[in-house]
Amino acid sequence: MSETGESALPVQVTIENLGPCRRLLKIELPTASVDAEFERVASDYTRYARLPGFRPGKAPRAIVEKRFAGDIEQEVQRALIPKAYRQALDNQSLRPVGYPDIKDVQFGRGKPLAFTAELETEPEFALPDYKGIAVKRQKVEVTDEDVTKALETLAEQRAELTDVTGRPVAMEDFAVVNFTAVSEGKPLAEIAPEAKAVAERQNLLLLMSAQSFVPGFCEQLVGAAVGDKRQVQVDFPADFQVQPLAGKKATYFVDVVGIKAKKMPPIDDAFAASFGEGLTLEKLKEAVKIDIARERERSAANDEKNQIVEFLLSRTTVDLPPAMLAAETRSAIQNMVQENTARGVTRETLVEKKDEIFQFASKSANDRLKASFILGRIAGQEKIAVTQPELDQRVAFLSHRHNIPYPKLRKQLEERGGIHEIEEEILIGKTLEFLLTNASVTQQ
Repeated sequence: MSETGESALPVQVTIENLGPCRRLLKIELPTASVDAEFERVASDYTRYARLPGFRPGKAPRAIVEKRFAGDIEQEVQRALIPKAYRQALDNQSLRPVGYPDIKDVQFGRGKPLAFTAELETEPEFALPDYKGIAVKRQKVEVTDEDVTKALETLAEQRAELTDVTGRPVAMEDFAVVNFTAVSEGKPLAEIAPEAKAVAERQNLLLLMSAQSFVPGFCEQLVGAAVGDKRQVQVDFPADFQVQPLAGKKATYFVDVVGIKAKKMPPIDDAFAASFGEGLTLEKLKEAVKIDIARERERSAANDEKNQIVEFLLSRTTVDLPPAMLAAETRSAIQNMVQENTARGVTRETLVEKKDEIFQFASKSANDRLKASFILGRIAGQEKIAVTQPELDQRVAFLSHRHNIPYPKLRKQLEERGGIHEIEEEILIGKTLEFLLTNASVTQQ
């Protein structure tokens, strides 16, 4: 009996190896099984068919079969091909990935059903000895200096910008500037209409830093007072993200209309109380110390798991399913392009670096898929599984994080196959925890 409770079909299967993880199945189902399915479907149609001049279900079978011959044949085919395919997989103990390519279907009443199915399968490979993997554990420490820096960062987040009077602009100030710019006698806005942000601005609040704006711009404003006008000469880098300006020289005509500086609040009990009622500075320091320790412990644990994955990847040879790897690589490339675009990298730059992007994405996809298969095989061998409460808890967590009602999120995930992705993520996490528990850990 199959997993669905259906009787096993008497399929005949021959298998051809097309390469790593690719198989061609030639599947045949005898005439008797085909005719039996025709009988079942025809009987259903006779039972429920509505034809003029007959009460529902009372039309003669011969008339029903003639009237719905095409529909009956299509339904029989739709029912038998998936059943025969699943039975062939069971008979050959194959674990497919993705969907098969069904071809060369030969089918009809009074004839056997024959077709071919080309598919990709999970790779076969030998696991290394995965218990006792050598792992180096980072020592987690939090110093008073760490806490002080964290408090200064919090204070900087609460800082206010105040007007500066009586002195010129200096690095680390915020200059308020108006400017226009030209290059080769033309306004930058004409040379690169898409570059308005660097071509012409009014009341731009600019952090005076070597990394801000255009290289060399801020340094040439140092010493300017409010009301001063400056001409700033810049050389755009050859890899400047606005391609029409790359490698060009430009002159900026700058008016300094304001100078501001950050005023940080004093780090005292009043500052601590702004983060929670009853908090004193000492209590805030202790809470910050705990937060830093937790974050470093998480980072150390992730590093240990990465060491385990690197060990498994280096000790295991796996031939990956080509189509699956290609899809994973496309997904990795898409993610990289989206991330770089969000950071302001231009399309032209991405095109120039397409080979580099492809190589990185290809390796990333290869390693991710390989690790997934290895960890999945270990999970099966160690009988590690995901329970329904674990799955429900993770969906509930995502529901809370993204502020989406649980039933709505659950439905969305089920419709796009996201439940399986979450289940795989939990399974990999549990397997890595198992491997870490069984690792040979030494303290650094």
